[in-house]
Amino acid sequence: MTTFVLVHGGFGSPAELAPVIPELEALGHRAIAIDLPCTDPVAMLEDYARTVVEAMAGIEGPVVVVGHSAGGATISLVPDRAHVDRLVYVTAFVPEPGRSIADIAGAETREMILAVSHDDGDGCRSFDRELLASIVPPEEREAYLAFLEATQRPQGWAAMEQPWPGRSLPDVPCTYVLCTEDSLLPPERQREMAARLGVEPVELAADHAAFTLRPRDLAPLLLG
Repeated sequence: MTTFVLVHGGFGSPAELAPVIPELEALGHRAIAIDLPCTDPVAMLEDYARTVVEAMAGIEGPVVVVGHSAGGATISLVPDRAHVDRLVYVTAFVPEPGRSIADIAGAETREMILAVSHDDGDGCRSFDRELLASIVPPEEREAYLAFLEATQRPQGWAAMEQPWPGRSLPDVPCTYVLCTEDSLLPPERQREMAARLGVEPVELAADHAAFTLRPRDLAPLLLG
């Protein structure tokens, strides 16, 4: 039995990852969703990685660590701190030493995130949920607001601007799941991320919130 350790991205939460857990369990495996200290404005990527490692203590058998979105920067730090059999990046940022997540995202994506979030005045930023809901079709607005309320949290911005502290990408097997309908991290950028890992991406017809919207389709890709 493989244990899948699921790591959310910026502004995210374990609730965003939770729908894929029963799908993995139905396939005979175990999964846990990590609660990163993203609402702590002084927590940095090393703190995020330490949280993952602490949650992995005592796990027996194969371990696959899965990162969503900005969680790619966190999971890339874990193999230097704990045993990992494979890393899986799901429409995730693949880090580069000395460059921040915000820098790797590129000016357009960074400005889009800043435009749909606001400064909380305490070192965190939060999504403007009403603004985000205004861009979906009217019939989907209430459901999308409920999704944002249930899954999205304030994000300490210093961690997003922190130069990635790793020395190099981890020397473990990697998989990249490319979400073909993602507007936050466009497919062409995801291909660049996969190329940085030296792998051919596996494609999934999903938007950025693949764990929530397409858990039944995502689970077998994580196994594969």
